[in-house]
Amino acid sequence: MLSENFDSINTYWTTLANAENLFIVQDGEYILQRKAPSAPYAIIANFEEEFSDFRVVASMKLDKSMSEEATVGFLFMMQAEGQGGFLCEINKKKEFRLRQIVNGSYKYLTGNSKDGGWIRSSALNETNFSNMVEIRTFSRNYDLYINSTFILSFAEPTYKTGKMGLIIGPASRGKIDFIYVFTITSAAEAAAIATAQKGENSPSIGSGPDMIELAESIIKLKTQINGLNEENEDLRKTISAMKTGDQERDVTVKNMEKQVKNLQDQVKKKEFSMDSLAKVNTELLKYKEMVGGNENADLVITLSKAVKAEKEKSTQLEQENKELREKLGLPKTNGPKPAKPNNGTGTTPPAPKKEPNVFSLPKDN
Repeated sequence: MLSENFDSINTYWTTLANAENLFIVQDGEYILQRKAPSAPYAIIANFEEEFSDFRVVASMKLDKSMSEEATVGFLFMMQAEGQGGFLCEINKKKEFRLRQIVNGSYKYLTGNSKDGGWIRSSALNETNFSNMVEIRTFSRNYDLYINSTFILSFAEPTYKTGKMGLIIGPASRGKIDFIYVFTITSAAEAAAIATAQKGENSPSIGSGPDMIELAESIIKLKTQINGLNEENEDLRKTISAMKTGDQERDVTVKNMEKQVKNLQDQVKKKEFSMDSLAKVNTELLKYKEMVGGNENADLVITLSKAVKAEKEKSTQLEQENKELREKLGLPKTNGPKPAKPNNGTGTTPPAPKKEPNVFSLPKDN
């Protein structure tokens, strides 16, 4: 009987770090991160022996932060150079699938090529929670259990022995809590397995059942821990949101205070302008009183009318003065006489008539 988890350094599992993959052991878990987005990646355990009749239990989970197409799985009865073997995988949609490698291609033992072989199962836990996948095999008959729930059985006489491994899907991140492998070392153990496969009690393989019970306890505890971690994460998000809300309110209050100050400054400017206008109005009232008459008269209109009246009065006086001079036979008012141009005939040509408010524009080039 052989059993192994990941509390020790990589005895059976390889660490890997490059541009496409990151496989490391950390905090008692084997972390598989597939960076490449186009294809899955498989890794085979460094067991010296190949297994024929065995019982293997693997605890695995997917990181919920990855894409919806993320997958992780367990390989068993793998043949040399990838010429055969089985793949049991789970995804984030509470689905599983079982496939076989045949002549370099996949044969679906669950589902079909249209749905990718995926089948939904209520036995699977939610994303980020561990799932215990168990394979029991004897005399080339296989039983699949998920979280201690029987799923299906199948037979395949092709393989006598094979290796075990793990598979991680493209752009996926999974964690393996442990893998326990129980091998058969005697005919009594083989008989016990055969009895169990007929629907009776679980096989007694050395300390196997005790280890399985321990594994199940670990799964339950880890599930509880994951649930508490989920609640803590939700609480952290709530606290963060509350802090963010407080910060936003502080920013809003500061912005409002700034707007109030700007409005107060504008009010002061308006009050100053009103004071200035009041002073100007006071000065203009003096002129209005001087004009007299209609107390509602506009100062500008009144002054314009006064100027016009004075001009008309001046014109009338000039006309009367001219008429008096003509009656008395007095000469016209002396003043400079403009030079009269000679057109060669001895007569002065008439002055060109000038249109008022005319401006001569330059000619176009």
